[in-house]
Amino acid sequence: MNTAPTIVLPQPGWSMRAWREDDVAALARAANDARILQWMSDTWPSPYTEDDARWWIGTGQHASGMAGALCRGDTPWGGAGLHPQTGFLRCNVELGWWLHPDHWGQGVVPAAAVHLVEQAFALAEVTRVFAPIHAGNDRSVRVAEKVGMRLEAVQPRSAFKRDKVIDRVIYARYN
Repeated sequence: MNTAPTIVLPQPGWSMRAWREDDVAALARAANDARILQWMSDTWPSPYTEDDARWWIGTGQHASGMAGALCRGDTPWGGAGLHPQTGFLRCNVELGWWLHPDHWGQGVVPAAAVHLVEQAFALAEVTRVFAPIHAGNDRSVRVAEKVGMRLEAVQPRSAFKRDKVIDRVIYARYN
């Protein structure tokens, strides 16, 4: 079970907390938006069902690393998390996020990301936090820049997105 503490974000009414079993319906509702889907990897379900939400809360979040729900009041509207790398890449941690479009532009994701970057650098041996972003996702690029990440690489034709090969940009910050 994810027992991460609740982090109060500077935006009034917003926090980041552990995902809970009673978040299933809210997660499925928030995550099932085409404007989110366009920027997520192919592993993001579409449609995003309550079964998908149950899997994420029960299994997926634990396998991914450290994940939290971005909540307004007590209702999840997005997620953010860290995925520590392993083996010889263990000095790296991947940072990821998503938020329902009704709440874009309010500073919620950058506030959560700042906290997560601090958490990542507090881990033993971590020297680099990175965010792979689909090319064209200007909102996520701005989030990465707001937390002090810089463009590290452009990876042309490096990923599949809905059966199409796309470019990715990698943003990173070093400790």
